[in-house]
Order: sequence, then C-alpha cells, then structure tokens
Amino acid sequence: MSTSLRKNVLRLALCALLLALHALCLPARAVALDRVRVALSTRDFGYLPLFIGMRAGLFREEGLEIQWIQVNTSVVVTALIGGELDVAASAGSAMRAATRGAALKAIFFPHYKSTFVLIGAPEIKKVRDLKGKVIGITSPGSSTELAAAMVLEAHGLNPRKDVTYFSAGGAETSVLAMQQGTIQARAFNPDAAFLLKKKGFTELASLADLGAWPWAGYATTDAKLVNERDKIKRWLRAMVKSLLFMLNRREETLRIAMAEFGHPRDVTEGAADVSIKAIDRRNLGGADEESLWKNIELTITQPLKLKESPPIAKLVDFSLLREAQKELGVGR
Repeated sequence: MSTSLRKNVLRLALCALLLALHALCLPARAVALDRVRVALSTRDFGYLPLFIGMRAGLFREEGLEIQWIQVNTSVVVTALIGGELDVAASAGSAMRAATRGAALKAIFFPHYKSTFVLIGAPEIKKVRDLKGKVIGITSPGSSTELAAAMVLEAHGLNPRKDVTYFSAGGAETSVLAMQQGTIQARAFNPDAAFLLKKKGFTELASLADLGAWPWAGYATTDAKLVNERDKIKRWLRAMVKSLLFMLNRREETLRIAMAEFGHPRDVTEGAADVSIKAIDRRNLGGADEESLWKNIELTITQPLKLKESPPIAKLVDFSLLREAQKELGVGR
C-alpha cells in the first residue's frame, strides 16, 4: 500500500470514528437535560423572557428542559410547597405565604418596573380625566389596582378618593366593560394595551416610565435552594441570558414574540419596547432594597394589617442570582 493511500485510509477511519462518537454523544446529551417545571398563571406577553429563553435555546445551553404549566394563582403556593413545581411566576403570592411562615423565596424579577400600560376608553384623553370615574381591576389589592394607583399618584390624583374601583375580571371582560361604559380605564399587559390602542382606546400611561417596582417575579422553595441549588442556578443563568438577548438582539426578540403570541409587528414592537425598557441593565433579574421595601409595604404589610414589615431576607433570596450574574460577567 502506498504512503498516500495509507494516509487516506487513516483519514477515513478517523472520520468514521469521530462520527460514531458524535452519534453516541447525542442521546447522552438529550438524556442529561434536567427538567424544570415552571408555573405560569396565564400564557401572556408578561412572561416574554421565559419564552425567549425556551425558543432561543438558552435553557438547553444550561442543560435544562422547561416544562411550563398553567396553574391557578389560588393553588400555586400549595403546588410549590408540595414539590410539584420547581419555580413559579408568582413571587407576590409566595412572598405573602412566606410572611405567614411558608418556606418560600422570591428569586428573580425580570423587570424592575411594571410593564403594565394604563388604557382608557376612547372618550378619556388624559389621566386627569379619570377623576370621578371607575377603573377596572382584576380584584381588590391586585397588581392592576396598584398599577392604576401609581399612575394616578404620578398625575396628582388621589387613588383612594378620586376614583372608584370595579372588579371587572380578565382582559376580555374588562374590554367589554369599557365598551359598555361600566369602567373607563384599566391597566393591561403591553400587547393587549397596544391591540386596544389600534381599536381607538387611549394610551394614558406606561408604568415603565414611572418608578421602580419589582415585576413579574419568580419564586421557589427553600428546599430547592438547598437540595437542587445547581439546577436552580442554571435556570437563573438562562433567565439572565434571556434578558441580555432582549436587550441586545431586538429583531430576533420580535421574531420570537410574534411567533409565540401571534400579534402583528406594530403591536409586538410596542409591547416589546415596553418590556425591554423595564429591564434593569445594571442588575439583571434583581431588585434594590428600596423598591422591595415599597413592594412589601403596599402588597403585604398594609393589606395584611401587620404592625411592621417582614425582613426582606425572609421573603427574597438573591444569593444564587448573584452567583449567576457574576459567572456571566454582568454582576454589579
């Protein structure tokens, strides 16, 4: 056998060996993916960072497979504590339960400001026109009521005296209530808000232009933070990557969002711009103490009539997030 022929045979043998090894490795990698069960209350634009991570392959990069499950907010805490879920997009409910002694912690806030947009009926042209009017909310003390109150205060109105609140249910029933004149405004997720704007409703204010408010947070159990620390940290790493993706790759973000939620480009652009504006570039996934204290005071201390606010450390644990941020080179 000539030298050149021998070299060709060796090259072919080496290629065959590499292909065989590659084929063997593929199923091993697939089997190695750890499943993370994530609870969402609804499938909507407010959870865009999670869907970005799934569709852009960011969780797979961390060796994770996401199984998202729609879970009613009334049972999500029980499901978390029972170990049926790994993470839940219900930080507010988890923090309230933790106040009462549940072993739960908020661990991640995709947005440091609310992504809600306050939408008014066509005849309402500015926020001050809402004086003496009725504002729709999902329920007393809900995020929709708090968002409306923040806007009213920012425009010099008293949210407790100048308006009346009416529990109008979800987005669809609230739109109907506005069309019928039962309510004159409501805070909506940004995609629903821009769809309504196209139909002649009035955009009164974007909460992303107002003060800090930890938003759309996720929680887990103390047991997960101890016993499955590595898996939870990899989930956090992927979520931080999702926020970076949204900040730096706008066109791909729009493409994923349009495919995921089915909105036209102009609506998706408006909604995505609000969501991106509400990301804290200096503290991806985190929240500062001042905004957390305000959140706790308004959503826990006052509604539960507590004598004093519970310590942040009892409700929130950013230790793994800080590790993930540092590993990705984005920590403060």
